[in-house]
Amino acid sequence: MSKIICDTVHCILAQEVETIDETGVPVLKKEKEWIKIKSYEKPVYRSTIKTSDAGPTNEETVSVKIRHIDIIKPIIEYCGFHFLLKLTSDEHVFYVGTLEYPASIELSSNKIFDDITFRALSPA
Repeated sequence: MSKIICDTVHCILAQEVETIDETGVPVLKKEKEWIKIKSYEKPVYRSTIKTSDAGPTNEETVSVKIRHIDIIKPIIEYCGFHFLLKLTSDEHVFYVGTLEYPASIELSSNKIFDDITFRALSPA
């Protein structure tokens, strides 16, 4: 398992991505923008390879804690939809989720903080 503390997390609905270029960078549809998630604590990225009868899979998770008042309306409205993420860490930018294997979202709240977990599964 790898674990990386991220500086920033941006998300976008998978349906707002036109394509992914040859370098793996999502190309957004016209007039669409990444949504920045203002985190209360440093976001955490984890990647784990799991083996099953169907073959190995890569499970990537991104955990973000935000203050309840900072909840991002599009995330709540589209909680059942799929997302792609852009993460920044130590001057590096990398992406979680693809058009074929987008990230799903889980949201939990205690009225003070909201925990957002994005999870993407793909063949390893």
